[in-house]
Amino acid sequence: MRYIFLAVFTVFLGGCYMRPDMLQSDIQTPDEFSVLTSNTSNISSLWWENFNSPTLNLLIQKATANNPDILIAHENIEQARLSLGISKSSYWPQASISAGTSGSRNEAYESKALTSESTSASIRINYEIDLWGKIAANNEQARARFNATKYDTDAVTLSLHALVAQSYFNLLAANERLKIAHDNLNISSQLMQIVDAKYKSGSVSLLDVSRQKSSLLSQQANVESLTLQTSQAKNALAVLTGGIPQSFETTLDSFWDLNLPTIEAGLPSELLLNRPDIARAKVNVEASNAAVWAANADRFPSFSLSGSGGLSSDALLSFKDPTSMLSLALNAAYTLFDAGRLKDLTDIEISKTKAVIQSYNKVILTALQESDDALLNAAYQTSQESLQKQIAEESLRSLNIASMQYKHGSIDLTTLLDAQNKYFSSRDSLAMQRLNHLDALVTLYKVLGGGWNASF
Repeated sequence: MRYIFLAVFTVFLGGCYMRPDMLQSDIQTPDEFSVLTSNTSNISSLWWENFNSPTLNLLIQKATANNPDILIAHENIEQARLSLGISKSSYWPQASISAGTSGSRNEAYESKALTSESTSASIRINYEIDLWGKIAANNEQARARFNATKYDTDAVTLSLHALVAQSYFNLLAANERLKIAHDNLNISSQLMQIVDAKYKSGSVSLLDVSRQKSSLLSQQANVESLTLQTSQAKNALAVLTGGIPQSFETTLDSFWDLNLPTIEAGLPSELLLNRPDIARAKVNVEASNAAVWAANADRFPSFSLSGSGGLSSDALLSFKDPTSMLSLALNAAYTLFDAGRLKDLTDIEISKTKAVIQSYNKVILTALQESDDALLNAAYQTSQESLQKQIAEESLRSLNIASMQYKHGSIDLTTLLDAQNKYFSSRDSLAMQRLNHLDALVTLYKVLGGGWNASF
């Protein structure tokens, strides 16, 4: 009966945790962004589908399944899960069993031989009483690390999806600029024919022929450069999706038919629920507070309950006429003097927690800055594309007028070349501006969390 009372008493003590107050961040979020947005945030977790690109959807699926960084991150989650299981095992008693049998014979000269035999088996159980919550604190740390690993994986996944989208758009832009360069080369070739004809008729000098030929060669060089850029963009996309660059093939959507979605950012306070890096920083604070708890628990006495029982016999491979043994013990240990070592260790963990909280604050401030910058940039790029489109339309009109006037001899080649170069530049700039606009939208999706939501 006394043994039962001892066991119940120690288990009761194990529930009496003394947990220190948790240190928390006191950072305040602003009421709104610099760019006015909707009061609610409704970003789909499959945000890339808003661009209406079947090829992009397929590429992101491949990257999610095959990218090495994603596969490494998933293995990290598995390791953290197993570590959490190891930590949870501390809640349970540790049991071990042992058994053995032995025999010996000692025989001296002209003496009777002495023989001995024995067989034994025992079981031992040990249970650490979590009186001050040290085991609970260590388990909380392990759980926080597990959650942090999951959020790390979410952050890697979000960054990968954004990088695949930007790389695909870069490939589309390079391919479109290559088409424009071929068109410009054809225009230069046609104008070269006109200049040659006028030179043969004696209406222009050899200098005009040389200048137009120089423009034609420049367009040829531009075609080769953009051909290289297109190949490199394709290779980069192959690696991101886990493919081999030399054998990677993909269909391409129309660059100008991509949808340009409107993104509602919501309120700055909602950002705290939409970014995995913020979630990770938050669980780091939780883990650090748990470390303070564990360090503080070391300053108090430790208790453990142990029990053992077994059988032994003076026989080989037999329990004939066995002797039984049973014991139950409550053990206590306490450090009487350590010159303040345990207190200093606790204070170190408190200092670390304060530093982790400041890191958490920095992540939030950085996220707010990135989000505000991304909103401003998206609005800017939208306006710039509209202006660049008008510039391209006007430069085409100017080139058509200049070509007609040059044919009729009302302008010189300098004016024609100027109109031609401005048109070539405006078309290329429009393609680059569309790419900048797409990149800005992808970046905005990324910094707003891409539809990811944590369960705090």
